[in-house]
Formats: sequence, C-alpha cells, structure tokens
Amino acid sequence: MNYFHKIISTTITMCIMLAFLSLNSFGMSKGLGLYTIPKGAEKSNLFNTTVNGKEVFTEKFKDVNYVRFSHTKAVSILVKSAEDISSFRISPQKDIISPKANGKSLEFSISKPGYYVVTINNKEKLFVLSDTPDKDKLKKSDFIDVKSYNIDFTGTTIVTEKLQNAINDAISKNKTLVFSAGIYRTGTLKIGSNARIYIADGAMIKGSESRNDYPTDGGKKESDHINDKANYTDNGETMTFSRLILIDNAENVKIWGDGVIDGSGSIVRAQGKPANLIRIRNSKNIELKGLVLRDPACWNTHILKSENVVIRNIKMLNDPNVPNTDGFDPDASKNVLIEDCFAYCSDDNIAIKTTNNGGLLQDCENIKVNNCVFLTRKSSLKVGTETKGKSMRNIVFSNNYVVEADRGLALYCYDGATFENIQFINNYIERNYPDSRRKAIHFEIKNRNGAGTIKNVLIKDCSIGEGFSKGSEMLGLDANHTIDGVVFKNLKVDGELCLQPEKLRLTTNKFVKNIRFEK
Repeated sequence: MNYFHKIISTTITMCIMLAFLSLNSFGMSKGLGLYTIPKGAEKSNLFNTTVNGKEVFTEKFKDVNYVRFSHTKAVSILVKSAEDISSFRISPQKDIISPKANGKSLEFSISKPGYYVVTINNKEKLFVLSDTPDKDKLKKSDFIDVKSYNIDFTGTTIVTEKLQNAINDAISKNKTLVFSAGIYRTGTLKIGSNARIYIADGAMIKGSESRNDYPTDGGKKESDHINDKANYTDNGETMTFSRLILIDNAENVKIWGDGVIDGSGSIVRAQGKPANLIRIRNSKNIELKGLVLRDPACWNTHILKSENVVIRNIKMLNDPNVPNTDGFDPDASKNVLIEDCFAYCSDDNIAIKTTNNGGLLQDCENIKVNNCVFLTRKSSLKVGTETKGKSMRNIVFSNNYVVEADRGLALYCYDGATFENIQFINNYIERNYPDSRRKAIHFEIKNRNGAGTIKNVLIKDCSIGEGFSKGSEMLGLDANHTIDGVVFKNLKVDGELCLQPEKLRLTTNKFVKNIRFEK
C-alpha cells in the first residue's frame, strides 16, 4: 500500500511541475495572457472588462478596482461601468489609442504593456495593469515545488514553520522554490543568501491576521497607536521592527513571478502592529520582479542599508486608510534601481531616507527611480523626511508619471544631511490630490536632529498639471543651511513653458539662492 501511495505522490508532484513549466504560456492567445482568478477575490460591482473580446476578471480591492493581463502587442479594451459615463480620464495618455465613451461603455486600445489609471466621472478608478510576459523560464531540474513539502495551500492554517524549512532546504540544494497556485498563510519569513523564490500565477503568500506572528527584532519596542498611544511615533528610526518578508544579511536573492504577496495589513495594523510587507536589510545583490505587493500594515518595501538592489515591474496596492503605508523606501542604501513599477499608496510613493533604524546608517547614494506610474495622498517623488546620515547624493527621478499627489517633488532635509546632485528628469505630475499641503514642488530644511543643506538640484523637462492650489515652496533654514542652486530647464506648468517663479507660483525665503529658469 505504501508503495502505491509513493507512486501516486510522485505522479502528483510531476504533474505540478509540468503544469508550472507551462505557466509562461498561461492563457496566451494571439499575444494575450490571462491570469488565474485568485481564490476568494472579490469581483468588482462597478466595472466589467474585456480585452480583445475576452473577459478579464476585474477585482475589487479596498477602494479601487483592477485588472491584470499580459500582452505582446496592441490590445483593445472595453470597460462597462455600472453607471453612465459622463466624463473619463485615462492616465498616462501617451500609449492610449482612440478612447471613446458611449453610455455605460468606454472603449480604447493600448499600444504596449504598461500601467494605466481609468477614472470615471471624476471618482471611480480602474487600474489596468498590463505586463510583458515573463521570459525567465525554469527547467524542471532547477526547482522544487513548495507543495512537495506537504504544506497547506488552502490558506486555512498558518504554515510559517513549514515554509521557512522549505525555503532553507531549497537554498541548501541550490534550487528555486516555486510557490505554485494556492494561498500560503504565514507569519514572518526570513530569506537568506542565494535564495531564489518564484511566486507563480495563482499563488499568494498571505500574511497572518494575528500580530503575534510578526515578532520584533530582538524584542524591540515599536510604535503602537492602539495599545500605547502615549508613546506613538511615526519616526522611522523606531516606528517599525517587524515585517512579513525579511531578506536579512543576505546576498544574491531573487524573488519574482506573477503571484501576490498580501500583508493583511489593514487587519494587522488595527491591532497596533506596524509591520512592513518586505524589508531588505544589510544585504547585497537583491532583485524583486513582477509581483503584486499589496496591503502592508506599514511601509510596503523598506530597503535598509543595502546595496545593488533592483526592483522591476512591481505592482503595489496599499490600503489608503492604513497610515504610514509608503511604497518604496530606500534607507541608507546605495545603488538602488526602481523601474517600471506601479504604486498606489496612502503615504509617500518613494521616500529616500536615512532613519538609523536598528542602528544601521550610512550615506545614501546612487538611487534611480525610472519609468513608474504613481498615485498617492502624500508626496510622490521624495527625499526625506528622516535624514540622519551625512550625505544623500546622486539621486535621479526620471520618466515617471504621477497621476495624483498632494506634493509632486519633495525634498525634506530635517535631520542634518547634505542633499547634493538630485535630478528630476522628464516627470509628469498630472494633478493634485487635495490633502493638507497641495504643493507641486516643496523643498524645506528644518532642524529636528541637526541642520543640513540642499544644493545642485536639476528639474528638467518636467510638467506640472492642475489643482495645486498652494503653488510651490522652497524654504532654507538660516544663512549656513541654505537651498543653493536649483535649475529649472524646460519646465511646463499647465502646458505652458515656465520661465519665471511667478508662473510656478513659487515662494521662497532669504535662505534660498541661485534659482534659475531656462528654456
């Protein structure tokens, strides 16, 4: 009997592997790939979406709706709304072909893969997240399916210990660990050197809903706005010491795929637990690619004192009602590339900082954020607010499209660093999200834990759109702590070339100098 059980088990495992090997051609028809409908996903009651005549599952998630698919060439999209469409906007517009609305229907085509925000009647949003098919194929001999470790994949039990053992075993065998379709409910997982983890289409790593499954570093006390309101702080040095995925003191790690990592953040944060979704700490040569990262309890992806980090094609969906849910936070890190990503956040999309979290502090340099699409209720392209290192330099934001933000470009030097050689190149800030500050550009120096300076800033080929009712502002601190040398080249405001501060409605104080506007 045991012999036959072994044959059956082996056969099932081989079928899982063969199914995985065909994942890269999932639903591919005439250049269109359809993803698996996630188990337990809530279908949108506002939108129905078809692509090239095929229905694509439209998921309701928190306050938005989204669709995902992959394609290799232009596709036509039909969106049917629950209400008549009196107005619509599709952002970014450059790859949109022939949009037209009729009654409750909106038709348009997109010329290539990318991330698009459809806004109907100035209120409801549909995110169209279209990917280039993953060409990073695996051979059968290169991977181990996590299900071969007898791990529950229904999401009904916490499987942290089994998953951790599977991760460690795959590393020891120099294999890629594949999360095939299913839901894997877990607390904190620690990822060591040389890990390769593929999260396949239909697979979700789902964070536990209990705060007890996210231990803090060394028993450190972190901010708890529920159980310890008197001592709460959102300063990154001490706010959070827990997370779902921890890449720690590691080298040569890759986590990728078409699946989802979900932090159950709204539930966990309601218990007072500010757990990050992912923390990359004191590590080198790290790559994240292709995944949906959603619902963190605090910052989504924190890159702490790490080097040579590449993040590509990530789709980030945070809960707008959960505080401190930044998108990507490179912190005291070097040589970081964030490219071709989408991020919907309640807090900053990008916050490049030096917090001294866990006592890990060094200069922050050589950071590039390129070709991303962002939405936020706070700042979008930001350096600061925590600036406890000596220097933050060689930072480039290029070719990004900010659909909406309270502040588009932000430099906040609050703790004594020198900001130097920061460039904003070809970024489009479409419209304001009406939060508290409503400034297109906001640069400021304060002295919380030391006073710093900002110098050599280039803003080139950028465009600023509508709704920033408070204009822009730059404030130095004193004669020794100034903002010095900001150059605007070919800046457009409301579609017109801006060659003077009045057009930008820029206000400054006497500690700001050498501001130039050029064609």
